[in-house]
Amino acid sequence: MNNKHKFLVCLIGILFFIGSCRKETIEQMEEAPVLSGIESDYYVLVRESIVIRPALQNRIDSIEWILDGRKVASALQYTFQAPGNAGTHSLIVIAHNRGNIVQEVATITVGRYQHVTTMTNTILKVEASQKFANLTDVKWEVLNPPSELFRLSDNRTSSALFASVSLGTYQLKVSSGGLVDTILVTVRQPDKPYSPYIAKVFDYLPAPGQFVNELPKFNAGDTYETMITKVSNDLVGEQTNMITLGGWGGYVVVGFDHTIVNVAGRRDFRIEGNAFGAAANPRPNAPFGGSCEPGVVMVAYDKNKNGKPDEDEWYEIRGSASFSAQQEPWYSLAVAKGIDVRTFRGYEMTYHRPASEIATGGPQNHIAIPNYIRWTDNQGQDGYKIKNTFHAQTYYPGWISEDKITYKGIRLARNGVDESSGGSYYVLYGFRYGYVDNYPNAHDNSGIDIDWAIDKDGNRVTLPGIDFVKVYNGIDQENGWLGEASTEIGRGEDLHVAGKKIDTINP
Repeated sequence: MNNKHKFLVCLIGILFFIGSCRKETIEQMEEAPVLSGIESDYYVLVRESIVIRPALQNRIDSIEWILDGRKVASALQYTFQAPGNAGTHSLIVIAHNRGNIVQEVATITVGRYQHVTTMTNTILKVEASQKFANLTDVKWEVLNPPSELFRLSDNRTSSALFASVSLGTYQLKVSSGGLVDTILVTVRQPDKPYSPYIAKVFDYLPAPGQFVNELPKFNAGDTYETMITKVSNDLVGEQTNMITLGGWGGYVVVGFDHTIVNVAGRRDFRIEGNAFGAAANPRPNAPFGGSCEPGVVMVAYDKNKNGKPDEDEWYEIRGSASFSAQQEPWYSLAVAKGIDVRTFRGYEMTYHRPASEIATGGPQNHIAIPNYIRWTDNQGQDGYKIKNTFHAQTYYPGWISEDKITYKGIRLARNGVDESSGGSYYVLYGFRYGYVDNYPNAHDNSGIDIDWAIDKDGNRVTLPGIDFVKVYNGIDQENGWLGEASTEIGRGEDLHVAGKKIDTINP
């Protein structure tokens, strides 16, 4: 071979090497295909079909579908036609592009039962087959549940409501006489984990009280919207601050980023307050009391699924004194002290803007303006809220332009007793259960069971879960130098998502 031929051979070799390197570089730079949206498990009834459509990213040259070791399709989607017998099938999805191969694996279960999928902490309406239509003696059961953190609510018809805190597949048995159906409900994890704490504040309107405009702070120019933002800053999340609801009827409405499941046999949530026990009650063997300022609890679930407590029905959490306080351990001693222990349902109170904000007297004179804020109610009663010298700001909500505000709800029996007989030591006794800011936060009695819910007529209701909570001050009482009873609230939490177990009671 002469030198010229040698040169050509070397040149061709160099060009081939450069081309090969360039090809390898291109292949290395190619981003691998991405397959998403393929579940790890699918369920389909015999002789029915499902269509699997993966979401695709980056360039893809081809997709292959391998069912039980056999190639069944080369397409962007695949329709699985279930055979006439139950069983389990393996599906592999393989995507190619130049220099890259990726795959996803799924299991397809073929069964003879209806199967539905839902997310944790979500209310699902489950429908039995058509053969149960119009029947009113339908029985629903959950067989061998993978967790006790679920709720199935039904009204003996062909539909039921189901919700679960825990992942897994729940087998629901539906029966009526000789008719039987089985429905499988697979509960999956949401893309974003839920927070156990309050996620949103929807409304806030405290009634006049000594901490109003201070917890949270009202500044000149603040509007309803800016006050909602301040309350949100105080209540949303794990780290919170106390806000006041003021006097009787003052309220706040909050929500969570999920449904709080009504787990049978457990208390489901709590809203913290600042209640505490008396340090030196002179009464021997006294029942629990100290600073207990109970807030009445209302709950609702997002039936129209719009994320707002607008057209959803509110239900009262029946507390131990929702209809009468006669069973409270302090009832007789309150009666002996001449305290008004009546319970008013359907109560209304109207507060009128104060005529003057000028305080008189000094710190030694605890009553600064005895006739401060006039009030009237629907029981033919009227009177005044007192302003003391410890809190000089206006007690009337500063962002409200109206000269009077009306609140509605239940007025509980008054629970504040002067145990000193001289006005120096008041004890606000605790109700047995069912209220906010009524027991210390660490006590089981701070927990609320959704199963205590009743409708407007006092009838018990069974809710699978709730999305919204309203708390309002249930006590109208002045306690000498302490001032009015005012519910304060702080952090709210879903006990199940927070991993806390508090057994309930059956009142």
